[in-house]
Amino acid sequence: MNAEWTELAPLPPPSPGAIQPGVAGPFTGLHGNTLIVAGGANFPDTMPWHGGRKKYHNEIYLLQLPYGSEGWKAAGGSSGLPRPVAYGASASVRAGVVCMGGENESGITDEAFMISITDGKPLIIPLPELPVPLSGAAAASSGSVVFIAGGQTTDGSSSSMWSLDTEEISQGWRKHAEMPLPLINSVMAAVEGKELKIWIIGGRTRGEGDATSVIRQEIFSYSPAADRWTKAGNLTGETGVMPLAAGTGAAIDERYVALFGGNDGSVFNKVEAVLSAMATESDTLELKQLENEYISLQESHPGFSRAVLILDTKTGRCTQAGEIPGPAQVTTTAVQTPWGIVIPSGEIKPGVRTTETRMAGFR
Repeated sequence: MNAEWTELAPLPPPSPGAIQPGVAGPFTGLHGNTLIVAGGANFPDTMPWHGGRKKYHNEIYLLQLPYGSEGWKAAGGSSGLPRPVAYGASASVRAGVVCMGGENESGITDEAFMISITDGKPLIIPLPELPVPLSGAAAASSGSVVFIAGGQTTDGSSSSMWSLDTEEISQGWRKHAEMPLPLINSVMAAVEGKELKIWIIGGRTRGEGDATSVIRQEIFSYSPAADRWTKAGNLTGETGVMPLAAGTGAAIDERYVALFGGNDGSVFNKVEAVLSAMATESDTLELKQLENEYISLQESHPGFSRAVLILDTKTGRCTQAGEIPGPAQVTTTAVQTPWGIVIPSGEIKPGVRTTETRMAGFR
């Protein structure tokens, strides 16, 4: 099973005459035939290790599928999100795209809302606040129900999973069994099959006081009927076990999940270690050397894994199905559509975003 790739229209400028570098951590989803990309963050001026400041966005971008021949439409200002936000979780339900949590310059948020399309324009519908503020969580949906799990809270990593039925909002958020690990930047997908299963794949963990994260290779499945988690295997590719975080993926049908790219931690862990050392170093010369090492690691970054993995949920086994045709996009969310799996924008190197929007079809 290999992907057949289609290039869709690139993400447009937020306004006429502006430059669009792309965004990381946007909300993404599908309402009807409209692909929605909203919010996100980037460094519009210069990289952070040269003093660049991260900018959070509230623009909403709309693209009509299947072909996107009409191009993107951008809505900003009062027509965009209520406030700039990035690194939240999102999933599509019949009524629209549910957007949960995230962060901005004010910190992590517990805000939740739904974006629906009315007369070709985005409409923001408030939803009950998350039980806790979350950033970097994973999400999936089944019918009218959206699930969110893991992520970063104001008190550390989360192992909790919650769900909300968007057709029974008055019931609020329902808590489910705790995940086996507190995971950040995982991939989550709902696979219907004979019984609904929620799959959470990869991600990272970082305990309190740890200098570096552990990039995870575990695959877990959750049964809503039994309210129970089960370890189903490990991520593997052509080179063996493949720990990955911040990649993206989506269910293909009632059996498989496609996974695209991700961060294997080989450079990320070195950066974490250098930043940890910088935080405690008092010697000016040593600190300058650490700063130079940090900049060198970021600017020589090779990019992220381009592997496309197919998880067979019946066996828990992974097979590699080719590669992404270009720099891999991480810190974005793949969108399952009737025409293929769409990967919009995202990050291709530390601090570097892309405007590319790709669609992968499988047969």
